[in-house]
Parts: sequence; C-alpha cells; structure tokens
Amino acid sequence: MNRRQCLAHLAGLGAFAFLPAARAQNLVMKLTTTTTDDLGVDWLTAYKANIEAATQNKVKGQVYPASQLGTAQRTIEGVSMGTVEMALNASGMYEGLDARFGALAVPGMFDSIDHGMKVLADADVKKRLASIAANKGVEVLTTLVHSQCSIVSRKPIRKLSDLAGQKIRVPGSSILIAQLRQLGANPVSMSLGEVLPAFQNGTLDGVYSGTPIPSALKYFDVAKSQTLLPSTYISIVGLASPTFLKSAGPLEAALRQAARKTDAEIGPRVHARVAEARAIWEKGGGEMIELSAADAKTYLDAVIPAAMKELSPEARKDYEALRAAGAKYRA
Repeated sequence: MNRRQCLAHLAGLGAFAFLPAARAQNLVMKLTTTTTDDLGVDWLTAYKANIEAATQNKVKGQVYPASQLGTAQRTIEGVSMGTVEMALNASGMYEGLDARFGALAVPGMFDSIDHGMKVLADADVKKRLASIAANKGVEVLTTLVHSQCSIVSRKPIRKLSDLAGQKIRVPGSSILIAQLRQLGANPVSMSLGEVLPAFQNGTLDGVYSGTPIPSALKYFDVAKSQTLLPSTYISIVGLASPTFLKSAGPLEAALRQAARKTDAEIGPRVHARVAEARAIWEKGGGEMIELSAADAKTYLDAVIPAAMKELSPEARKDYEALRAAGAKYRA
C-alpha cells in the first residue's frame, strides 16, 4: 500500500469513527400520551420546543397525543424496548411495570394541587421517584400533579351509596380497583383511548379520571354528572428511554435540562387547565358534584386502607416518604 492509499484508508476509518456523533445530530424523539388537549399534551408540546431550542434542532420532537402510537400499555412497552422515546401517562398505568408506582395513587397524599406540586418538586422525592423502574429499561423524567380525580357517570353520584354496582373505568391501577371495590362499584381497567366507545354503548356506567379529561373528550355528550373525589389527585409520570438519552451523547444533558425547564413552565398552568375544563364541562350541560363532608370522610376512611393493602413493601416505603414530605410542606 503506497502513501496515498494509506492516507485514504485512514481517512475512511476516521469517517467511521465519527458516525455515532453524526447520528446524534439527527435524533428524533417521539413523545406520546393517551390524552388530548390537557396538561400532559401541554408538557410534551413545550418539551418538544425546549429540546429543539436547547439542541439547535439536532434533536427533533414529535408529539403524538390521543393514543396515536397505541394504548398506554403498548407505548410503555415501546419505551422499555427503545422504540418509543417517551410516554406520559397517569401513574396508575405504570403499576404493571413496577408496583412502586402505586404509592402515587393513594388518596389523602395531597391536600390540594399546589400541595402536591410542592411535594413532587422536593429534591429527595424526585430522587426516590427517579429510582422507580430503573431496572426495567425506563427512566422517570418528570412527575406532575395533573388534577383532582372525579367520576363521570350516567347515574349521578351524589352520595357514596350511589356508586354501588356501577361499572367504572379506571386507568389500569390495582390500587384504584381496590378502592372502588371497597366502595361497592365494579371497576373496569381500560386504556383511555378505548373508553369513549365503551361509555357510549353502555359497557361502562362511568369513567374515573382527572377532571380535565371528560371535558377534552366531550363525555358530556354521554353523561352530565361529574363527582369530585375528596383529597384524591392524579399524578402523571413521564417515562423516557435511557438508551435514547445516552445515544444523544453530549446532548443528553440538554435533554434533561429541557425537562426541568418544561416543569417550571407547565406547573403554573395546572390551575388554568382545571378551571378551563370546568367551564367547558358546564357549558356542555355538565354538572360538578361535591360529596358532603360526612361522605368525604367516609370515602377517605374506606379507600385509604384499601389502597394501603395493595401496596408492595417497596411501594409502602415510597408512600411513607411521600407522606413525610407532604407533612413538611403542610406545615
């Protein structure tokens, strides 16, 4: 091999050495959720803008709301396998992946949306949550309080006894299933994208969700009654693919920082989203129902022990840590 051929050969090897970096300059991050026009979509949309700005468009975001990439279960599997870069859903959807997510579904944890946001923003809490499912090929990138929980039903639930026998959809959570059974209802686990047809054809009598969801999906065309559940809030969790994050090389830090920036931007919008959803619900002819103080107490006395029985030993530790943080921010 003469000198010219040798230099050409070395140049070719150099080109191969730079291939990973080249790939890192053209990454696409698929961001998916089962919901539409709510806080979760707001977060993903803002995160898309933030990662593109932070990486100078070397990482492009693509937002897929309304189960466009499949059910929650399918997209969770996609994140774990590395075919989906991030999924943002109610924490209950992830209990099959890691039972520790169940700690977020215990009622009475948060007194209000603001209280919950303070707890979830606590440094020790964030560190603990980041450890959940770390050995399952996913990483918790964000956790936010979405809204207060409610049940939309054809038959109005004005008192707890009205729940008896009603088939109520829940978001795949054994913790929520146990709570509703304790109240005499018949819970049905179902991904959000499958709910509306089942509600319309009578397979379901009611739907358990965060309050903005029924407005966004126009459940008021099926049922007019929405009952708020006392001291019960849905947390949404963003699971990212650590394989993808690492594949970004020097851009990984920018992707993580963009998540923190997005949390700061979207957190203050929670109340506006909830108020907007209520206005839409009532404009659609819907009614918001609050249980009496006596029923509220009876509800918490029933569902908290039912939920606690379902927690794994590790999830119980998470619950105790969250409750301790809650006491700190309650003072």
